[in-house]
Amino acid sequence: MKRRNILQAIGAGSGAVLVGCLSNGTSDDADEPVASLALVEIENRTGEAVNVTVVARRNGTQVHEDRYSIAGVRTETSDGAGEHGVIDGVQLVEDWMGATDEYELEFEVPEHGLRTSFTSSDPIGEYQSASDRDLDGECYFVRVEVGDGSGNATPETVPERIGAWAMVYDHDVFEREHAGDCS
Repeated sequence: MKRRNILQAIGAGSGAVLVGCLSNGTSDDADEPVASLALVEIENRTGEAVNVTVVARRNGTQVHEDRYSIAGVRTETSDGAGEHGVIDGVQLVEDWMGATDEYELEFEVPEHGLRTSFTSSDPIGEYQSASDRDLDGECYFVRVEVGDGSGNATPETVPERIGAWAMVYDHDVFEREHAGDCS
């Protein structure tokens, strides 16, 4: 069963408050992952609609390939908040997630020649990788942003960069549907 939630009405500055944890834990490239992938969030912070292709491999086997059309930033006015940007995106929570396995994720915006990737060997917040012993039993999520690299989200922003990074899933901060049992 596939579950996808459309993210809407995310404030233009909401992604800037993500905070990682400091770690003195150890990781060895030969170690198996101890943290599991819980979800993937993709945001379009530009004024243009984009198509993002996602390819995922778990333990070297392709488990997912799909293309997602994400609308561009639009401006809305509301009482109390005034004029603000509304960012669209997709949230992927899939059956192939939730295990402490090796993950390789590739993201591409073909019409703009943009590509990036994330693997479970990459840093997760301040931790070395999903094999960092201080992450034992934890979950992480991968955040992907299409934008211009400035962090801005306006209708005038054009797609110049795509970035991907991971954060530890913190139940006290994030209220998202997710795969796996996060501690």
